[in-house]
Amino acid sequence: MVRHVLGISGGKDSAALAIYMKDKYPSLNIEYYSSDTGKELDETYQLISNLESCLGLKINILKGTDNKK
Repeated sequence: MVRHVLGISGGKDSAALAIYMKDKYPSLNIEYYSSDTGKELDETYQLISNLESCLGLKINILKGTDNKK
């Protein structure tokens, strides 16, 4: 089985790729994720929230063991 995952860094390039993939390949079951170090700018969290709204899905947030907010 093929598994498609796409990392969201919080920048414009990964956000644009996520929107492109959702628009151009809607039949692909893509899992979106972002790594949270606990040191991201507030704007990064806002971009991820906006992207979730745009894509109509939840982006999985991965947190390290030292970052359990």
